[in-house]
Amino acid sequence: MSASYVRSKTRQWAGEVSAASTVPFYETINTAISPTENVWFTVSFTSEFNEGTFCDRGFIEQGFITITVAAAPGTGDSAAVTAMEQIVPALMAKVDASGRLAYESYEPLQENSQGSADRDYRMTVIINYRHTL
Repeated sequence: MSASYVRSKTRQWAGEVSAASTVPFYETINTAISPTENVWFTVSFTSEFNEGTFCDRGFIEQGFITITVAAAPGTGDSAAVTAMEQIVPALMAKVDASGRLAYESYEPLQENSQGSADRDYRMTVIINYRHTL
């Protein structure tokens, strides 16, 4: 499970990116939502490796944040791709003044709904992060 700092800082930055890009951000982890916009995004977290414990200085956690863009059925993929092309560079440009969280790289854009127009058409990008205390 990703550290609370990773989660809260990423949510803060996602809100800032949303305001600047006009692509709405929604928190979807354990939260029921019903977006009315045709295109929106959310984030989820996966920690992969750690050294030390949360209580110790020198703790290091590495993992990834999944950025998911959802588009209403029938809107095609261009709206979702355009949104992702705004979101990812803006998130990658974020710098944590405390140095505790760094986005290190990102993976290529992936279709996450096999192209079907079900409840939402989804695309994802994984951002690899490093968190230290």
